[in-house]
Amino acid sequence: MIDANAVVQQVKAGAAPASWQVIPARGSFFLLSALGGIVVAVAAAGAEIYLRASNSVYGIGIPPAASEGVLDFWGAVDLIFFAAVAIGGVVFAIMRALAIGSADEQMLVLLPEGFVKCTGTSEKDTLAVNYANLTTATPTVRNGSHYLSVQTKAGKRVSIEFDGRFGNAKALVRQISGQHAHYVTALASGQG
Repeated sequence: MIDANAVVQQVKAGAAPASWQVIPARGSFFLLSALGGIVVAVAAAGAEIYLRASNSVYGIGIPPAASEGVLDFWGAVDLIFFAAVAIGGVVFAIMRALAIGSADEQMLVLLPEGFVKCTGTSEKDTLAVNYANLTTATPTVRNGSHYLSVQTKAGKRVSIEFDGRFGNAKALVRQISGQHAHYVTALASGQG
């Protein structure tokens, strides 16, 4: 059993054993994500301004015979859609900017017997995975996001998402899957 809080405290104290690979969160991940949110908000505002200035609805010219009610309806739809996108971009940017302050608290610790993933400052943001409890650990990609799909010995399936905060997510998921395979092989050869 891996005590996630003990591992995190040991790393913070600078007393991590040489067999542990400590990967801190990169502040640039949060900064670039926040900038991406701002870009989305600006693009949405720019698209709305363009549509208003060009007398268009969703980029399609308004027919001259269209009634005022139709124009008002589609203009409102445009406004609501682009306002929602802009607000979403701003909220995302604020959340990522706030997360920059906790970047030094976030870490991925690869242990010989498992890993600890800490993505925030509360206990619910910390996950400990012990390879001994897993039957499989497979890298998967869904909708562009990288996951480690695991199955426990109890038959429970769980997908653990990895983003770019700790570096190349694809490489990390493959590395962890490989470490699990190595652990299983070493355990089997040690018992045989």
